[in-house]
Amino acid sequence: MFRTIPRSRYRTLLFVLLLSIAPLAQASEIKRLMRDMKSAMQGAMRSSTMAQFSGYVVRLEKDASEASAQPYRSDPATYREGMQTLQRQFAPIDQAIRANDLAAAKNALQKINGTRKHYHDLLS
Repeated sequence: MFRTIPRSRYRTLLFVLLLSIAPLAQASEIKRLMRDMKSAMQGAMRSSTMAQFSGYVVRLEKDASEASAQPYRSDPATYREGMQTLQRQFAPIDQAIRANDLAAAKNALQKINGTRKHYHDLLS
């Protein structure tokens, strides 16, 4: 009734299974990073001190860097463009942090939110 699978066949099946799961794992990693970026942005916008704000921005920049390294299968060119645009938009935020100008930093962060929405719409 039940047959045993030859060892070589078992390895092949396992390899095919792992290959089919890999894109799902990458997609879930991007999703996790995007959720954390959203949370960091919200935390930064609620911050009342520069120390709080800059902590969230460090987290946001780290997540953006990790997300940039992830492959995106559906539309890799648009994804890459969006991530590069996002990374460029950190410069005015970092400059405002160095100047200790929380209002300017939050204003610059708000522009990133617009970019996030734009590319999210393009990739959805």
